[in-house]
Amino acid sequence: MPGFFLDHLEGERALIREDAGHIVKTLRRGEGDRVFAFDGLGNRLECEIVRADRREVDLRVLSAVPAGTEPRVSVTLYQGLTKAPRMELVIQKCVELGIGAIVPVVFSRCEVRDLGTERLGRYRKIAREAAKQCGRAVIPRIGEAIPFSELLQAQECLICPYEEAEGYGLYRGLLDRAGRGRYGIVVGPEGGMTREEAHSLREAGGGIVTLGPRILRTETAGMAVLSAMLCVYGEME
Repeated sequence: MPGFFLDHLEGERALIREDAGHIVKTLRRGEGDRVFAFDGLGNRLECEIVRADRREVDLRVLSAVPAGTEPRVSVTLYQGLTKAPRMELVIQKCVELGIGAIVPVVFSRCEVRDLGTERLGRYRKIAREAAKQCGRAVIPRIGEAIPFSELLQAQECLICPYEEAEGYGLYRGLLDRAGRGRYGIVVGPEGGMTREEAHSLREAGGGIVTLGPRILRTETAGMAVLSAMLCVYGEME
C-alpha cells in the first residue's frame, strides 16, 4: 500500500491535503479505510480515514514506528546553481539516493544566478514527489540559493570533486573522513569552479578530490559522489 506525507499532524489527528484527490479518486479510499502515511520526521504511521473528499483527508493515527529508510549519515549537497532541467534531475535522483538536503550555490561561473520563489517551490515539490516515490519518510530540505562566500562557513565535513585535482581520489578522501557524521558534497556549475574557489574550499578544510580521468557533468558529479559515499559508509547493504 502506498504511503503519503501528512500536511498536518496534531496528537492523534492528521490531515492530508496535497494527495487527497489521489486517495479518494484514484485509490477510492474512504471513511473507515486505512492508509499509511509519513510524518516527514522519519516515522511511518498507520491511519484510519475519518472523513475524506478530494480536497482533504482527515485521519486518526493508530500507530507510529520508525520507517528505517534514512541513512545514518547526514549529507547535504551544495550544488552549483544551474539551469532548471539539470537542477530538477539532480534533486530527483539525489533524493532517491538518500540526500538529506540540497542547497544551491552561486559560483563565479554560474550561468544562472537567481533561483526565484516560483522555481524554488517547484524544486521542493519535486523533492516531495521523489521522496514519496522511493518510500522515504523524510522530505529533504531544498534551500534557497546562497553565495559562494556563505558556503565557506558550512559546518559539515566537505568533499569537493574538482576536475583539476590530482593524486587524491574520492575513495581515499572518503576513508580519511569516515565517522564524521555530517557531510557536505560541493559540486561546481556547468563551467566548473575556479582555481581560486577550489583553493578557498581547501583553506576552509574541504577535501579536494578527483573523480578519475573522466570529467563529469555538474548534474552527474553529485550523484556519483553521494552513491560512493553511501556505499563506502555502509548505507547500501
